[in-house]
Amino acid sequence: MKKNKSLSVRLRGIPLGILEQTQDGKLRFEYLDSAQVPISQSLPLSRKRYGNVLCETYFGGLLPESVNARQAIAAKYGANPNNTFSLLASIGHDCAGAVSLVPINTPVVPDGSNTLKIVQLSDSDLEKHIIDLPQKPLFMGVRGLRLSLAGVQEKAAVCVRDNKICLPTNETPTTHILKPAIKRFDSTVQNEYLCMKAASKLGIPVPDVDIRKAGSQQYLLIERFDRRFLNNNHIVRIHQEDFCQALGAQQKYERFEGPGLKSCFDLLLRSTIPAIDRNRLIEIVVFNFIIGNADAHAKNFALLYDELGNFRIAPFYDILCTQIYEDLTHDMSMKIGNQYKFNKVTVEDWQLFCQRAELSFPILRRMVENQSRNLPIILRQLDDILKKTEFKTAFTSRLCKQVEKNCQALRQRFKFEK
Repeated sequence: MKKNKSLSVRLRGIPLGILEQTQDGKLRFEYLDSAQVPISQSLPLSRKRYGNVLCETYFGGLLPESVNARQAIAAKYGANPNNTFSLLASIGHDCAGAVSLVPINTPVVPDGSNTLKIVQLSDSDLEKHIIDLPQKPLFMGVRGLRLSLAGVQEKAAVCVRDNKICLPTNETPTTHILKPAIKRFDSTVQNEYLCMKAASKLGIPVPDVDIRKAGSQQYLLIERFDRRFLNNNHIVRIHQEDFCQALGAQQKYERFEGPGLKSCFDLLLRSTIPAIDRNRLIEIVVFNFIIGNADAHAKNFALLYDELGNFRIAPFYDILCTQIYEDLTHDMSMKIGNQYKFNKVTVEDWQLFCQRAELSFPILRRMVENQSRNLPIILRQLDDILKKTEFKTAFTSRLCKQVEKNCQALRQRFKFEK
């Protein structure tokens, strides 16, 4: 008789539980008696065994969503591209947050106890790795790398040391995410760079970002908020999970039964400081609306945990104007009030949104007024700086004009003074 397959689920390098795949292909997860904190809000610390649906939602959420990426990973490691357990057994050594999935008998190595082990990449090597990303997702197989990142877009996790891009060994956590341009769409690197920098100027918490180039390849370099240097030679992982994982949601888009804004705000009632975190979420909801980010779904919000299992809302990420691309939907991922379409959202819809999520409409109104007044100025200033670099592009002027148009329309609806 076949035995169940098992992986050790570890948090910050310490065994926390066991993920099994049963003989019929189903997943189940059970905490060890020694576990002190939960791995997810959807998997509370308990002596019971969690079944397939919740396991697929949380553990499947650690993997890339792209079919191409899953197939390439499966081909490389002899895994099943449609099997979460099989894929995690192949690349689960370093996942988002502080989670790792390794064979049961793997020696225990707590985070911070390993000396930094990295290899610096030349520009030509990095350029080749970026070009090869469609065939080798996550820089798969390069120097034995076996790590996972969620999401659809092609990307890789790297280390940055002395301002140079490096690749780690399996024992060294990565510190940055590298996102090359999306070939189907114009200037996505500049788009996300400007939107992230503008959010930061408005006081919205976002990771530090930079635009770089390796040979012919432009890319966005994003500092990971789920990593920190313990000292110059040790990196520790900070646990995080996205809102879909935390809410046990299998779909990320509200119209397909994924979480809506009310569920997201309700989740933050359990935060260490709910009032501050809920106000931060209002800020990014307004910001995403103004810049025309239709893809602000529940996997693009996250929780960040301390070692006791308490959480705060994480810095925001994957922020860019999708509205400017004609081939992309202009329907928002989460509706405001009763509307998914940007141009149909009324002040009454904003009031209804506040009512449902038990938020202060006067606070939201002040945020709308502040952002709609200042964002066009901030974007123009950032664009002027970018135009003095090798990364200048005519696209950014179009982006600024689109956001100015959005701000004017919003100010008219709210009847703000000119």
